[in-house]
Amino acid sequence: MPAAAVRSVAAASLIAGAWALVPPYRGPALATEASVEFVDHVVPGMAVLAIAAACLLAGTRRVGATLAFLLAGLGVTLAGFWMTATHWPLVLQATRGEVPWGSTVHHSLPGLAVLCVGGFWSARFWGDD
Repeated sequence: MPAAAVRSVAAASLIAGAWALVPPYRGPALATEASVEFVDHVVPGMAVLAIAAACLLAGTRRVGATLAFLLAGLGVTLAGFWMTATHWPLVLQATRGEVPWGSTVHHSLPGLAVLCVGGFWSARFWGDD
């Protein structure tokens, strides 16, 4: 298993995870409770950062590393799915003109990025021996 692949997907996850933490604290605000923002951004963002950091520290020479990296990718995918699913109602509100599109994109796009990175990560290690 190429170490470069692990470093690449983990680095992309670090970037996406850090981006996921930003919307509640920077940029256009929404009329949302702080606890909701915490669950929708901070919890999955921190999970992605922890998964990516653990994979970078683990290295690639352990027995069972391929399965561990696949499971890590699935964990990142799950975090991205959570973020995307919890922001779907916001996107629907924006289509009805109830919230501004700028705020919607600012809050929704990081979750989609995490989902894509996690999907790529999972696909990369799916079926590796």
